[in-house]
Amino acid sequence: MWIPVRRAAVTFVAAGCVYYLIPLRLVRAAEDWAQVGAALVAFAVLVAAFSRQLGRHLHGDGRADVRLETLLNLLIVAVLAFSLGYLLLADHDGQFVGLDTRTDALYFTLSTLATVGFGDVHAVGQAARVAVSGQILFNLVYVGAAVAVFGSAIQRRLRPERVTQPADRGP
Repeated sequence: MWIPVRRAAVTFVAAGCVYYLIPLRLVRAAEDWAQVGAALVAFAVLVAAFSRQLGRHLHGDGRADVRLETLLNLLIVAVLAFSLGYLLLADHDGQFVGLDTRTDALYFTLSTLATVGFGDVHAVGQAARVAVSGQILFNLVYVGAAVAVFGSAIQRRLRPERVTQPADRGP
């Protein structure tokens, strides 16, 4: 069970590096190119991890650890993708109030995912509201999938390993 968690940790670190290193403006200076290079290396690690995970998922025969790892990877990428989307929308015509940095965007995405909604960051533009609505729908589907995966894992654990048959005593 620890191996999927370790692989998900690698995905988390690689995705976090891509999230914080990918430039969102025109690249001009040499240090920007170094940042792009680091982001591309992290992106390559992320693509390799997902390629391997896709193969494991397709050939995993429904194993609970493979499905759990797939859910963890999907959550990591979805959170960071929504965060980048929100950051880009915030830079465009003030679609959000209180969202100025990548960390603000990540914070808002996680608070939306957790349905906390403190109100310090919120969508004011129509495009931002559509994006947040998309995340809310994703959250609902994701929670349903997670419940199904955990429910089937619990059912498998509770199922008796072998069915006991009464002994054939003969005539």
